[in-house]
Amino acid sequence: MPSLRDSSPRGTDPHAEFVTGLFERCRRALLKYLVDLLSRREDAEDVVQETYLRLMNARTLERSDARARAFLFKVATNLAYDRFRERRVRGAQSDAELGDLASDAPSPERIVALEQGVEIVKRTLLELTPRCRQVFLLRTSAELGYDEIAKRLGLSKRTVEREMQIALEICQERLQPERNR
Repeated sequence: MPSLRDSSPRGTDPHAEFVTGLFERCRRALLKYLVDLLSRREDAEDVVQETYLRLMNARTLERSDARARAFLFKVATNLAYDRFRERRVRGAQSDAELGDLASDAPSPERIVALEQGVEIVKRTLLELTPRCRQVFLLRTSAELGYDEIAKRLGLSKRTVEREMQIALEICQERLQPERNR
């Protein structure tokens, strides 16, 4: 599939450039969200393309990445719900199934907030000391207990607990301002 950048002339339309850049950054997450929501990859891909076209025509799109991203997911969600309604009209899905799917899907704003939180944690991890980062990753990613981490790293359990506490406090401190906005 050709790049979305190939579909618009470069440098001629700032709105098109902004939408294309935003879309390229968000496309994978948007497609995954829609596949989870719609259950059919083909439908999700159609909705992704239709979302792109809608954003290209939305000339009042705010230039803030976070707000534009939330708007992108909102448009995609609305288009996905249109698909649900079309299926229901055609008899492909009952009202109960539609309600279940809609209530299980996270809101577009929630997805953006979670992704921003993950980015903050990633940046924060790079600021930690190597030992502190290693303890945090072994605990959270590998899901190892403090005893196992201590054994692997040749540290005392108390040191592992202290390093983990430091990592959690720093992450929580960095995330806190984001929650209050």
